[in-house]
Amino acid sequence: MSDLKLVLHVSEADRWHAVLSNLVNLTALEDRPEVRVVVNGSAVYVLQGEHDQLAQMAKAAAVGVTFQICHNSLRAHDIPAANLPGWAQTVPAGVLALAEAQRGGFAYIKP
Repeated sequence: MSDLKLVLHVSEADRWHAVLSNLVNLTALEDRPEVRVVVNGSAVYVLQGEHDQLAQMAKAAAVGVTFQICHNSLRAHDIPAANLPGWAQTVPAGVLALAEAQRGGFAYIKP
């Protein structure tokens, strides 16, 4: 695994396609970086139900990608945390999670 660390920020539901494309490419690398995805805003809507995008996220999670979901955004969009997939972690605030990641050496990427 590479010593490079990336945090991808998705805050709009229509940006998941770009994020998932990035994840496919990043997880296929032989020298794979540590990858974290912070989700807030309307992007939280995509984390419900069963569909192809969730299946792609689950594959990424299975190879070590961390998904951090903003509790404030879930509450604002009336989505119970219990509706999230098991591989998704809730964090109190997405903005705080982004700042903590950057303080920890993660490069910020907004696909």
